[in-house]
Amino acid sequence: MSSADPGKSGEFTKAAILAAMGAWFGFLTGPNVMVAATNSNFLRILPEELHTTRTNISLALAISLWLNAMLVPIGGRMVDRFGLRKVVLPGILVFAATFMAMSRMQVGWHFLAFQIVMAVPVSMHASPAYAKLVSLWFDRNRGLVLGLCVALGAGLGQTIMPKLTQWMIATYGWRGAYIGVGTIILVIGFPMVTLLAHTPKSLAEKNKNTAANPLGQQGVTRAEALRNPVFYLVFFAIAFGSMSLLATMQHAVPLLTERGLPINTATTVMSCAFAGVIAGQLSSGVMADRFNSPRVVLPYFVCALFGVLVVHSQNDPRILIPGALLMGLGLGGEISQNAYLVSRYFGLKAFGAIYGLTFAASALGNGTGVILLGHIRDHFGTYAPGIWLVGGAMSASVLCVALMPRFVYESPNAAKKG
Repeated sequence: MSSADPGKSGEFTKAAILAAMGAWFGFLTGPNVMVAATNSNFLRILPEELHTTRTNISLALAISLWLNAMLVPIGGRMVDRFGLRKVVLPGILVFAATFMAMSRMQVGWHFLAFQIVMAVPVSMHASPAYAKLVSLWFDRNRGLVLGLCVALGAGLGQTIMPKLTQWMIATYGWRGAYIGVGTIILVIGFPMVTLLAHTPKSLAEKNKNTAANPLGQQGVTRAEALRNPVFYLVFFAIAFGSMSLLATMQHAVPLLTERGLPINTATTVMSCAFAGVIAGQLSSGVMADRFNSPRVVLPYFVCALFGVLVVHSQNDPRILIPGALLMGLGLGGEISQNAYLVSRYFGLKAFGAIYGLTFAASALGNGTGVILLGHIRDHFGTYAPGIWLVGGAMSASVLCVALMPRFVYESPNAAKKG
């Protein structure tokens, strides 16, 4: 492999583009799509099918997410230590097998058991591995490429999967739908990641003209990051944002149908939200490279605040769909910029471990929001009081982003602009 040229377009070598495509397929068939974008479809019907309550189903989802919060940082450290392929490839296989096995569930505790099992492959096949892969190949254009991979991977998948999952449920039943999701992961995700997701053979060779230290060795350790107050601004911005946005996504279909909206309208609203996710992921990546400041993501988080309030309060599709787009736009900025913020504040030396912690913040916030919204629904008989939960959490997230300082490891593109 030839070394990457330090010029603006020199990063886009054949090897780098193929690696980015591998990351794209990883995002496309990863938990942000196959779990987060399908749970809402199953949440509407599983309580009755498994003879349990929505609170119990929500609790199982929350427990899985809380386990993700503990295990994903370990998965990130394993990627740092052993390399991407030795971690993610077994993770994809177990991930697919778990979905297929879920088709055999009979009662509520089976769902809880599978959600506990699911946390293990999720920690191996999660975003930190693929975000590090992109970051190792790209520096000058990192925001752009991360945005493209996440938008056309996770974002596109999240737009398609609610409709596709609902079609599989309607055609083959919920058991067939679980088998279908697992098959997609196995037939598309595993072979494409296997073929394409390769890290640079020599980081030192790749960066010999751009820095005294290899790009992959620049940065701080996990312990040093944990002593930095900026880490906690990033951590809580992601945690509170996920508590509001991702938890709303998980409950979106029952939340909307119980207000009288047809199921097709509810899934359309979800798809529009995920279309907003794509727009947020693409545009925030470009803006981050150009302006070199966390302030560029602040408008996205503000849009998310307005959008989530609309989704929790409006029934008119003419208002609801634009609100869902705004919510998705903010969620896209959050998902895409989590990895970027970690790389620019803490470098790549311990990227997997540090990003694993902020990814854990997302799982922690998501799990907490999921169980709280489920409890609110069962306790009050309606989701309506949940607007105070999601509004307060999203406001806290906006405040954390507003307090973030200038980046430490700046983008070369932005640095030239002064």
